[in-house]
Amino acid sequence: MASNWILTEDDVDRSVVILSDDGTDAVVEVDGATYTVSTHDLPDGSIAVSGVGAPRKLRTFTDRRGLWINEGAKARCFEVMDERTRWLGAFGGGDTAAGGEITAGMPGRVLKVLVAVGDEVPPGGIVAVLEAMKMENDVKARGGGTVIEVAISVGATVEAGELLVRLEVAQ
Repeated sequence: MASNWILTEDDVDRSVVILSDDGTDAVVEVDGATYTVSTHDLPDGSIAVSGVGAPRKLRTFTDRRGLWINEGAKARCFEVMDERTRWLGAFGGGDTAAGGEITAGMPGRVLKVLVAVGDEVPPGGIVAVLEAMKMENDVKARGGGTVIEVAISVGATVEAGELLVRLEVAQ
């Protein structure tokens, strides 16, 4: 079954569909163009990628800003989001642009609460993890701010639109 992803770099979205993947060879569609790529883990921790242009040696890692892909001295950072998460975010899965209320995008159970009153939350910071439809979903703040209320606790059940965390705009 294909999996659909959105990769964002410098506010430009790219559609990526993984049509098939056997762990070594994959058929990938990027913005409508189809590619067959092969990947192999190398002993030094990097990844050899071939099939699109010249073979490449890449290193990857993630941090709070996204997925980093390094090739030699060049580094690029991508926000990676599956289509389901993007869809949920469009329906209340985060707060307003600067502070505000962070609400549940769907019904679920609270697995983790990652903030407390007084914590500073950066834009895109994860405030909680909800389990919904047997999947763990990170709940992120779209804008930053200071936590002034945590309305949930681990194990609680929440409904779509229910308040999870309230932020005050950072001064």
